[in-house]
Amino acid sequence: MINMKIKKDCLMKHKIFLLVQGLLFTGLLSAQVVHTDSTFSEKMIPIAYGERAEWEMTGAISSVKGDEMSKSFTTNVANTLYARLPGLTVGQQSGEPGNDAPTLHARGISTFGTGRDVTIIIDGFPSTLELFQQLTPQEIESVNLLKDAASAAIYGNKAANGVLLVKTKRGVNAPLELKLGIRFGMQQAMRLPDFLGSYDYAQLYNEAMVNDLGPGSEVYSPADLEAYKNGTDKYRYPNVNWYNQLLRTLSPLADYDLSARGGSDVVRYFVLLNVATNKGLYKGTEKESDYTKDFSYTRYNFRTNVDVKLSKRISSEFTLGGSVEDRVNPGRVRNDVSGEYSTNVFNLIAKLPPNAFPIYHENGQIGGNSAYYNPWAEITETGYYSTNKRSAQLSAKLIGDLGMITPGLSISGAVGFNTIYKSYTIASRDYARYDMSGQQFGETSSMSISESAYNQWRNFVVHGFVNYDRVFGEHHVDAMLMGGYEEYNVSSTDLPYKDIVSGGRLTYSYDKRYVAEFSFAYSGNDNYARGKRFGFFPAGSLGYVISNEEFLKGNKIVDYLKLRASYGLTGNRDNGSTRFPYNQYYTGGNYYLGQSNAASYYYVQNYYANPDATWEKDRKFNIGIDAVLFDRLSITADYFKEKRYDILTMPYDVLPSFVGFKRPELNIGRVSNQGFEAVVRYTGKEPKDLTWFVEASAWFARNKILYNAEAPQNYAYQYRTGHRVDQPFLLEALGFFNDQNEIDSSPKQTFAAVQPGDLKYADLNNDKRIDSEDFKAIGYTDVPECTLGLHAGLTYKGFDFDVLFQGALNRSVYWSGSYFEAFQNDGQISSIALNRWTEDTKSTATYPRLSASNNLNNYQSSSFWQKNGDFLKLRSLEIGYTIPKNLTRKIKIEGVRVFMNGTNLFSLDHMDGFTDPETMTGYPAMRTVSLGLSVQL
Repeated sequence: MINMKIKKDCLMKHKIFLLVQGLLFTGLLSAQVVHTDSTFSEKMIPIAYGERAEWEMTGAISSVKGDEMSKSFTTNVANTLYARLPGLTVGQQSGEPGNDAPTLHARGISTFGTGRDVTIIIDGFPSTLELFQQLTPQEIESVNLLKDAASAAIYGNKAANGVLLVKTKRGVNAPLELKLGIRFGMQQAMRLPDFLGSYDYAQLYNEAMVNDLGPGSEVYSPADLEAYKNGTDKYRYPNVNWYNQLLRTLSPLADYDLSARGGSDVVRYFVLLNVATNKGLYKGTEKESDYTKDFSYTRYNFRTNVDVKLSKRISSEFTLGGSVEDRVNPGRVRNDVSGEYSTNVFNLIAKLPPNAFPIYHENGQIGGNSAYYNPWAEITETGYYSTNKRSAQLSAKLIGDLGMITPGLSISGAVGFNTIYKSYTIASRDYARYDMSGQQFGETSSMSISESAYNQWRNFVVHGFVNYDRVFGEHHVDAMLMGGYEEYNVSSTDLPYKDIVSGGRLTYSYDKRYVAEFSFAYSGNDNYARGKRFGFFPAGSLGYVISNEEFLKGNKIVDYLKLRASYGLTGNRDNGSTRFPYNQYYTGGNYYLGQSNAASYYYVQNYYANPDATWEKDRKFNIGIDAVLFDRLSITADYFKEKRYDILTMPYDVLPSFVGFKRPELNIGRVSNQGFEAVVRYTGKEPKDLTWFVEASAWFARNKILYNAEAPQNYAYQYRTGHRVDQPFLLEALGFFNDQNEIDSSPKQTFAAVQPGDLKYADLNNDKRIDSEDFKAIGYTDVPECTLGLHAGLTYKGFDFDVLFQGALNRSVYWSGSYFEAFQNDGQISSIALNRWTEDTKSTATYPRLSASNNLNNYQSSSFWQKNGDFLKLRSLEIGYTIPKNLTRKIKIEGVRVFMNGTNLFSLDHMDGFTDPETMTGYPAMRTVSLGLSVQL
């Protein structure tokens, strides 16, 4: 058995072909790939609305193939990108299937506004992170990160945060290739909280009471403690580990895919079917009750991409992709928190003391009390929340070759439609629960069921292009002009957001040595006032392939060397503004006047209209180098500097609220951001049976707030200007008070009365008081400034090996809530508090004295609870074996590969084994081990 716990640190070919044919012609609606007539045969890289020979690239672009992404086994494709795209910082939020969307930041964060995520473009059309997450790695050709102005400016006011360009697989001019893939695995929580049992809980609770109120205030008698220790009466002296009760050790997941790829000079096609399932961490509940369903996550993906040459000069591209996702979560809405995800239950089991009540009383009644619901009953007796999500990506494109006018000229038109539709079914009921004395809380009710659609996002896009791509001897000219209309709805009732887009790009290269490019976007958005809706976003870039100079040709050291630089302007329309901020809005309510307290309706002006509101703007500079040395060592490095301005922020004002004026947000904020990226790869060239590589990568980004219109402060250290975005401001913890004399001789801490064992804070302004004036900038944010990657692989006589590590540096996390704050808000206590301050441990203590009441001093936001969030994780490990073709071809099979894969296998960090450094609370981060089979027919 594989121990995955780390505390501390064939199908018949004709039948398949018939199925593929059926799918092929059910959907003929494609990727936005510009047709070129270039004679250059070098590797082509996807760029905005086209592709470009690698040597001719002047922008900063990182790329990863879908086949590489599939080496991380997860139901969310976004979670395969860790350390695979230099410049992209990926942050894990949760391990819950269907609720595990990570954050995606290109070159860090450049704004303190709300819109910080990358723009997603799928097959040339604007999309969303949610739609991207519905894809599978098996249908993705490549994911490309456009990082600088040269690569992204043509997207205009959507480009400032970087662009993630997703290209799905298309057909090839080759015989039919059928692939069947099966993967089955087991998941386990990487770490769960280590809460103490009832005996330790009761003993330490007594200690906390004595600390608060003095001797004689103990709640649990020696007899109680002995009963908890012996565990002989589980009903009167319960000791419930709710994590063990609700969660299983291993949970299964699986993935099945079938694809067909091929074509001819006339028709090329790619077709895929995929099914992914995940059973989640909850134990099976249906067998326990008629009022619930087991947790389940199932997603069906389909794709049909077809390219058809309609005539000598007219070709077409059609795309139909989609998914159907079904998810069931046991439980119901509680405290206005949706039962769609597991938030309620995980919050409850993180807080509920182990001795509060048994799961069931001796008479079979459900345990509970006035303060707490029963977690087991919450997932077995209260119904379920079922969601159905359907996504579709449809597009069609016609390309006309106008070479009869002049060689290299073409026009094209594309139309696309993308949508996500979500509906739900909520089955809900209540149950009676009983405390230790038999008192009843709540009433048992019958099941009620409601169904509705609650979210629908859709967009409609029309694009037109004119392309010119021609070689004149040593000269290469590539030009493109485009224009279009884009609109999207975030719900079925809201007005659509509308954009007019246009842009162009002109690239000139000479003798494969010198490259110059100019690109621009002229785009408009309906959210702003007339005269403020359109903007111009230009970018220029240069490239110099030094290795093609005569003085470097034929040398044995430098095989390839290119310098490149770019500068330009981009925009960010997702700036957090209200809809139509130039309109004046009003709000109403009731005044209660006179002795009768009669209600009188009022209607008043809301936030003052801002007719000058606009998008954020970002000036981007980038310089980079690409090199290949000794035919083995490849190096790519970039330095970038960005200046974001026109960030919406509310200006400081001394006007009192009774004036009735609500200040508008103005485009006055500014942030700078700079950093670097570097990738070094060494490829071994050994005997023909052995190939191997090692690739190391690092990217760094540091931002600084230049202006945010903050109010005047009493002290310089209180200003957020000059610090990083989202900089934590905390009290500086100096340790613990060890005796009363130390307390008496220290500045007065105003949050609560203190005693020995309490946290001691620094008096920054020397006023002999510790209060709100003593908070300062400490540590980093939870978004790492530096990400590291180490990727290695080898193949030898059919065997293959691949491993990927990811590291994060300059990152801080904050310990708060039930996991870390012992007994606070009537909560639990975890092993983190065992080394608490006492008279005997004062010299070695790492935790404040225990307190049974809410301690307003010790749990202030302070450096004590801020922890080093750096980590190193083994993101993927795969070992495979491909059976020799001379054996498989005897049974009419082209290839068979078996493999074993591990995802998120371990983490080296500073959390002392208590939690995961990314997924701090709630549904835990998951470790996966799987076996797979790939068959090619």
